[in-house]
Amino acid sequence: WGWECGGAAEQCEAMTSPFSPLSTSSGCDDLIGAVFELGRTLCRLQLSDEELALFTAAVLLSPDRPWLTESKKVQKLQDKIYVALQHEIQKKHSAEDKLSKMVSKLPLMKTICNLHLDKLEFFRLLHPETAMNFPPLYKEVFNSELQYSDPRES
Repeated sequence: WGWECGGAAEQCEAMTSPFSPLSTSSGCDDLIGAVFELGRTLCRLQLSDEELALFTAAVLLSPDRPWLTESKKVQKLQDKIYVALQHEIQKKHSAEDKLSKMVSKLPLMKTICNLHLDKLEFFRLLHPETAMNFPPLYKEVFNSELQYSDPRES
């Protein structure tokens, strides 16, 4: 994430988007605003490094991705991650509802993902040459949703 909260809720409240002019001019204000709202919300939860790592793993191991061929195996892995996360939260004597607060952010994360995919598709159509040169990891992560072929070939 890159959010350095330092455990201070005041820093979270003061967090604003440094990209406001960029987001407005690029048409991404909805996406960037949603990302910053998610960041502020997660920051307020004051997650430890371990909690953040486990939550990130649980989010990445999402069994509802349409291209998965072994979604039940992914679901089992995700369940194990959530058990480990719950154990970590209990070990730190955190608030009992911390996990439910974290999980309640999943719909917002899905919305952000969908907004991001929409913006990527729009960008790919406007700038196909640049999209072809996205970093390999980025292409790998988003290749299932986006086709990086040259639209002029169609």
